[in-house]
Amino acid sequence: MSQFQSMSQFHNETSISPVALASSPGGLVSIIDVRKPAARAASGLAIPGALWRHPFDAANWADEFTGRQVAVYCVHGHEVSQAVRGFLTDLGMDAMSVEGGFEGWRQAGLPVEPVDDRHA
Repeated sequence: MSQFQSMSQFHNETSISPVALASSPGGLVSIIDVRKPAARAASGLAIPGALWRHPFDAANWADEFTGRQVAVYCVHGHEVSQAVRGFLTDLGMDAMSVEGGFEGWRQAGLPVEPVDDRHA
């Protein structure tokens, strides 16, 4: 049973709440920021420890997360993160999207940090 499956009161089969993700043991889940470059730059903020990967290039970066649980987020948790999550799931990965995306994280009052291009 995966970490995500054990949090059934916090998520459905394809997503995880920001609070549940923030409460997960550190390092267990890889958090991937898949916001489009312009949206990421406009915000200037990210979920702490998140790695940015271009959403339209997932075929070239997905392997680096093989065998890991991943949580992907875009701005609002809709089309972009859902598409990337679906792609990763189709590859057999344990992937979830963050409910409400980055804005859901912020609305939950969870910490953010300045975008760090060293994580790109």
